[in-house]
Amino acid sequence: MKMPELEPEEPEVVDDDDAPAEKVDFAPPMAADVPQLVTVDSFVQQIQPPPPEGVKPVAVVTIPQGRMQGLGKGIEVFDINTLDQKPTPRATIPPQYPFEMRRAGIEGEVVVEFIVDTNGDVRNPFIVRSTQREFEAAAIQAVSKWKFRPGKKGGRVVNTGRVQQLITFKIND
Repeated sequence: MKMPELEPEEPEVVDDDDAPAEKVDFAPPMAADVPQLVTVDSFVQQIQPPPPEGVKPVAVVTIPQGRMQGLGKGIEVFDINTLDQKPTPRATIPPQYPFEMRRAGIEGEVVVEFIVDTNGDVRNPFIVRSTQREFEAAAIQAVSKWKFRPGKKGGRVVNTGRVQQLITFKIND
C-alpha cells in the first residue's frame, strides 16, 4: 500500500516589529534552587529495618509499676516456704529474645516474682530485678503463659505467693 503524498507546509511568518529582548544578567529562582530542609514533622515516616527471617516481633506488654498483693479481697495467698508441696512447673514457654538486644549482642537476666493460683496459672507477675530493662517485657510475657501443678497445704491446693523465677537471655539459646 502506498502512502499519499503530503502537501508542503508554508513556514510561519513572525513579526519582528518589536524591539529586541534585553539581555538579563540573572535567572529567576526556580524550585530546585531553593534549599529544602526535611524535618521529622515533614510527613516523613521513620522506618525500622524488618526483623530477620524466623524472628517474630514481640507484642507490647505493659508492665505494672506497683506490686500487686494477693488475688483480691478475701482470697488467701500462702508463702511458698510454708507449703507441704511447692508448685512445680508443667509447661514453660521460653521468652522471645528482643530483636534489638540480639542484634546488639547483649545478654542478660531477669528475676520475675508471681503467684501460682489453685488452677496452676500465673497471676500478677512483676520484675524483682533485671540486668537490662529491655528484657523485662519478654520475661513477663513468657512467664504469664506458664502452667504449674499448684502448691498444697494440709492436702488441699492453695494459692502460692512469692514464687520467683530467674530468666536468662543468652544469644546461643
